[in-house]
Parts: sequence; structure tokens; C-alpha cells
Amino acid sequence: MTGPPAARWDAVVVGSGVAGLAAAIEAAAGGRRVVVLEAEPAPGGASAISTGGCCLVGTPLQARSGIRDDAGLALRDWRRAGGASADLAWARRYLADSCAEVYTWCEELGLTWSELRLHEGNSVPRWHLPAGGGPAVVDALLGRCRSLGVTLRTGTAVTRILRENGRARGVAATTAGESYHLLADATIICTGGFTSNRGLLLRHAPGLAGLSRFLCGGSATATGRGHGLLRQAGAAFTGLDHLWLYPVGTPDPQDPSGARGLVVRGIRDEIWVNRDGARFHDEDLRGGLTGTPAVIAQPGQTAWGIFDRRAAAGLLLLNDAHYGSPLLTAPDAQAQFWRESRYAWRAGSIPELAAATGLPPAALAGSLERYNASVRAGGGREPEFGRPVPGLRPIAQPPFCAIQYFPLVQKNFGGVRTDSCCRVQPAGGPAMIGLYAAGEVAGMAGGCINGAGAIEGTMFGPCLYSGRVAGRAAARDSRILTSLLTSTISAAQHHPQRQG
Repeated sequence: MTGPPAARWDAVVVGSGVAGLAAAIEAAAGGRRVVVLEAEPAPGGASAISTGGCCLVGTPLQARSGIRDDAGLALRDWRRAGGASADLAWARRYLADSCAEVYTWCEELGLTWSELRLHEGNSVPRWHLPAGGGPAVVDALLGRCRSLGVTLRTGTAVTRILRENGRARGVAATTAGESYHLLADATIICTGGFTSNRGLLLRHAPGLAGLSRFLCGGSATATGRGHGLLRQAGAAFTGLDHLWLYPVGTPDPQDPSGARGLVVRGIRDEIWVNRDGARFHDEDLRGGLTGTPAVIAQPGQTAWGIFDRRAAAGLLLLNDAHYGSPLLTAPDAQAQFWRESRYAWRAGSIPELAAATGLPPAALAGSLERYNASVRAGGGREPEFGRPVPGLRPIAQPPFCAIQYFPLVQKNFGGVRTDSCCRVQPAGGPAMIGLYAAGEVAGMAGGCINGAGAIEGTMFGPCLYSGRVAGRAAARDSRILTSLLTSTISAAQHHPQRQG
């Protein structure tokens, strides 16, 4: 071993997204000395580029909006979306605790919940948006960490989980080329997923190879490093083939490899057409439950979003901080996107747009005319796909815009197995003492809390929640261990003949 001497901590947390920071807060609040290790130059991970929307039940915001909701209703929705592989015990627990453990706790940290929405798969509106999105949540958690004396080390890569006599003893790490050990009673892995590791995605979900093209989303740092650490430590995994794909991915011009994609958000007055220029789906349902299967069913497994100047003003480009925050795309960066993307076009007329995109002009014009006529006619739903009409505006103000969409892998739904206290479960043999996992590396919670599909908002919220559970367990378990060791040492000192 080179570099600094071994350092001693009560708990070491690997990863600084909301799961890792929440774990650090709870462990520190429990009286533990905590260090958080982050491989990147800045903290936050995927949480810092997320909108931070959370599925929450029975909240004051729902009550003020006249929404009646309960954990039983939410669990039925959850089961329908996730199927047989959903961990309903963890889901039931999360939903029952979500108001107190996420909504109220975040308010106590100084955050406010600014918006309530109905998203696909939910019987009632329960998707809650924190003001400022994921970055604001990260900032609030960092502030609480500082107040509790948590140490944060960025630019620090963990290379190995240290083990001794069946228990985790901390980690081996490197900072600026220097290697050293950090010893700890509790080691908490919160490193996120592997959505940016194309090789791992294809290994665990070989069906992706059958797509004409798929894009990698989430954080660019989501490479599965934590999965490798846990696998070396003998952990068990589940549901690694369960991936959450969005239908509205488009290649990121900032990525020369062409592998990474942006998620297009903020546009409602839009239609989707296939390469024949025909609509095929209710565009309000733009999530992974039905939107992605609808796009994959089209010729070439791709689609084009068609909208106008007025709608383009709300365009959000997620997954790359170069374009701004999750809630506000920087104007200069957006202009750069339109200049540099080979999959985004603007034109003064629909025939010009058809020529630029290669879409059939007559079919494209016909799809737009029928849609606009339905919107202008008003009523409850447009006749082709039953899309709700109230609030929609015709696509009629040039320049007209098009962005080509491809399926994009945004989240890992499977991960390392844990028990109800986020203790890592082994692939074989006895459980390893002192090792915990939370967040996306643990399938948000437990290994696969969502199952094969999800209602929206069940990623960010469960990540934060499982981080709190892991931190509390680590603090409690390490206190018990310390007490046992102290008692053992004391007994040995008073009865030396019993030693050995």
C-alpha cells in the first residue's frame, strides 16, 4: 500500500447521489463519523441531472389539490406496472412511508414541493416535483451533511471492498494517483447503475442487440463500477435485465461516439410520426410503459416528434449538464443543439420539413391537418388515439421542428440484493456483516423494487428512501458492534484467564 496511512471511520459511503448523501446524513445523525467518496470531481451523480420527481402518497400537496390517495391504491398501480418481479414488500413499505420519509423530510431540509402531476400508470396524481429539481435536492442534502460534519472526498475512486473474517472492513481507494485504505465498521455502496456502459447493458439484456439503435442515458458516470465491487465481494444480484427505456431519446451532439442520448422533455403540443409520416400513439403517454413499446413497434424502431416554434420554447434536454438544468435548458446550448444535431431540423413550412427529414410530405401534412382539426374542434379527446384535447394547441406557427427519437436506456431496475435494512445479501454462504447498498445499484431498494416496469416517480424517491434506511441500519449495527467489542475487551481485562 502506498500513499496516506490507513484512516479509520465509523462509516464509509461510496457515491454521492441522493442515496449516498441520505445514507451519510442518517449515519452521522446516529453519531457515526462518516466519509463520502465520490469518483467524479463534483458530487451528485445522476441525481444532479434529474428532475427529482417522486411518487409520494397521502401528502399535503395532494390534500390541497383535492386528491384522495392511499398506499393500497398506489400499490395496485405499482403491481400492474412492475409485474411478478416487483418487490412488493419494499414497495408497500416505501409507499406507506413516502410522505413522512421523503415529502416531510425534504421540507425539513428546506425544500418545497412545487408541482403535482398525473403520470402514466398512476390512478391519481402522485408525481411530486421538488422546486429546483434534482440539483436542489442534492444541494439540500449536501448542506445537511456539512452541518453534521460529514467529510466529502471527490475525485476518489474505490477499487476494492476490504474484507476480513466474513465482514466488510472498509475500502481501498485512490485519490490523485495515491492509493490507500479507509477502514470502517460500515461500508455503504450507493454508486448508481450502468446505463452508460453499453457492454454491460448488452451482456445483461441481450435483447437490446435486436433494436436497430438504442441510446445510453442517465449519468455519463453510470458505468457499473459499484456492481463490480459488490460482485468481487460475493454479492447476489437480481433483475439485471430489467431496464427502463424512454421513447424520446435523441443522440447527444456532445458525444462523438454516438452512444449517449438526450431525453427530450417540455413539449406537449407535439405529434409523433413514423417513417411513413403516420401518427401511431397518444403522445401524452411518453414514458416507458406504453410510449417505448409503441416506438419500438414502428418501422425502423424510431419516430419523429413534430412541433412548432411555440412548443419549441419549452424544450428541455436532459442527461447532459452542458444543456442546462433538468428544468431549464440554456438558450445558447439549445441553439447549439439545433445547429449541431443531425437528428433535429427546423423549417419554414411542412413541405420543407418533410424534405429535410426524408418523411413523406403528403402523409406528414395529412397527419398534421387531422390533428390540428381535432384540436381546433375541441371536445374531450381527439378521435385517432384518444388523446385529451383540453390544453392542446394546434401545431401551426413556423418554423416547424422535428426531432428523431430512438429508445434510450435511462435506469437500471435490477441490482444487488439486500434485506429490509439494506444489508447486502451474498450469492452463497453467510451474509457479510457491515456491507450495505442503496439506490440504483440496489435496484432503487432491495434489489428490484419496481420489477420489469414502473409508474413514474419510483426511481428518485425510493433511492433517497433506501439511502436513509441504509444509513440508519449502518449506524445502529456499528453501535451494537462497538458495544459488543467494548464488552468483550472489558471482560478480558477483568478475567485475563479467559483470554485465548
